[in-house]
Amino acid sequence: MKIWIARIPEEGSHYEGDDPGSIMEMDAEPFIKRVGDVQFKLYAQHISDELVVRGTLAIPLDLKCARCSEFFSTTVTDSGFLRAYPASKETDSVDITSDMREDLLLHMPEFPVCGEECKGLCAQCGADLNKGSCDCEAGERPNPWSALDNLDL
Repeated sequence: MKIWIARIPEEGSHYEGDDPGSIMEMDAEPFIKRVGDVQFKLYAQHISDELVVRGTLAIPLDLKCARCSEFFSTTVTDSGFLRAYPASKETDSVDITSDMREDLLLHMPEFPVCGEECKGLCAQCGADLNKGSCDCEAGERPNPWSALDNLDL
């Protein structure tokens, strides 16, 4: 999204709308399946030699659940977007797209889960425990780190 500095009145300007989700370049991320339109409500003001932009951002996404590996829909929002850009008299416009992308990526959950009730996958056979139980024994499961117990340093 570009903001044209010459079009901003002295009291500032409001920007509200949607941009295609493709400008966020999130399609290459393996944990994101679908990206919706970026919704923004921004206020920009040219103060001295700076352009100050603040507002809210939101983007609907399909994220991969960290427990069961199924995709689920959610909306990532940032209600505190705030940036200052150098904007001298020679500057025509400022592109804030990369900062919008960065803020939205930073507001994504580190451990996305489709729901608190998600049981995840069986550690032995990989069955989705949300769809039913597996045939693995409920007893003590082998620990891949147990070989280190006999290590004599």
